Amino acid sequence: MLGFLQRIYQSYTASHIPFFAAALAYYALFSLMPLLFLLVGVFGFILRGNAELESAFFSRLVELTVLLFPTQPEIAQTLLSFLTKGAFPITFASLLVLLWASSNFFAALAYALGVIFGQGPPRLQLPFPPDFPAPGLSPLGRGSRRVLAQLGALRGRVAALLAPLLLGLALILLALLGLGLSFLLRYLPAGFDFLRGGLELILPILGGFLLFFFTYALLPVPAPQLSSALLSALLAALAWEGMRLGLPLLLPRTQYEVIYGPIAGFLLALVGFYLTMWILLSGAVVARVLSEEV
Repeated sequence: MLGFLQRIYQSYTASHIPFFAAALAYYALFSLMPLLFLLVGVFGFILRGNAELESAFFSRLVELTVLLFPTQPEIAQTLLSFLTKGAFPITFASLLVLLWASSNFFAALAYALGVIFGQGPPRLQLPFPPDFPAPGLSPLGRGSRRVLAQLGALRGRVAALLAPLLLGLALILLALLGLGLSFLLRYLPAGFDFLRGGLELILPILGGFLLFFFTYALLPVPAPQLSSALLSALLAALAWEGMRLGLPLLLPRTQYEVIYGPIAGFLLALVGFYLTMWILLSGAVVARVLSEEV
């Protein structure tokens, strides 16, 4: 047992986990900025399709504008026009930026996991170099073989670029599904109230477990053993649930806002992202050591 813990500590220090956790936390936080503009664009589409909602929103916006800028009441109409007329370009541009940022984040995460697991031979490595001499082949045959090799490398590069994006979108959808199920629990029929307590405890742990498991099983190169990924994902999910429940007790938001003012929410989000990335990468270290034990 002591030797196992020593190997975990050695892998932890050799992989620079705190450094990668901090870098990924900053990356994740700033990668979510396009999401705010995406929500603004979606809200603009909703306003365009509902005249009553647009009228009610405009009346409230006028009240707020008069309160904040009494000498410039026309700001309300300008903002409403910006939301409704600019809904499509805002949504489209923010969606593209969000996809690009998400792809870069998950590519960086894949790189960090590759450092932890010991990056194997590149997936894009060709079975033979393009200029490999092929005895007995005509110049035309050698040329066609070189073209096929280059096309294979290009296909591998495209797959390597799309894989982090597709996996990242799948993980984001899984997280949103967990949030949606947690929201639906509030509206269970009266006869199913007994399920609410158990599901509210199980669903976050199950969602975290699936997120960690798919990350450990699909992103690293080389991938860990399936049993190691399962056990590490379970440990990481339990640690993340403890962090989710314990962080508000250690850092109450009201007291934090009194000390740090308007940036309190940003700092708390940064701490949460850092701890999440640290738990994820530490679980990857455990998965690597467990795979070496098998």
